[in-house]
Amino acid sequence: MTKINFVSLISRDDKPLYIQLFDVGDALGKDDANRFLKYNFLSHMALDVFLLPMSLNLREQQQPQSHDGILLLFIQDEVMVYGMETNNGLKIVVGVGEGEPLLADLKEVFSKLYKVYLRQICNPFTDLEKGEDVLQTKRFDSGVKAIVDAFPAKPVAP
Repeated sequence: MTKINFVSLISRDDKPLYIQLFDVGDALGKDDANRFLKYNFLSHMALDVFLLPMSLNLREQQQPQSHDGILLLFIQDEVMVYGMETNNGLKIVVGVGEGEPLLADLKEVFSKLYKVYLRQICNPFTDLEKGEDVLQTKRFDSGVKAIVDAFPAKPVAP
């Protein structure tokens, strides 16, 4: 089954705004902490790919098969890391494990994640003075979780 392992949002200033794991159980243990560190590291690796001048080459190579700027950035430890940079500099990074997802499905995930982000930021009741804590709300978490849960988990062809 194709499954999203983590979602990460990084600001235009290259500060992590949000990193959430989705392959953990109910009870958090030592392995979950290690997984969080692993996905945090993968998010920072993705940031390095975005910043490299060679990433422009990567974008040009993947452009014909790419949908709206979504790129396969790299594969590490059986996790395919996809990324997209929005026109306002927000970097959305999604780690997918076990199986290759359809680009159309990924496009939908990235689009929905961006909409949830915009809804949170553009909310007139959001205190933007909090800075990085703006995305640390139950409403934002549940919106992201709903998107991840709705991601098509199709069986992998043998």
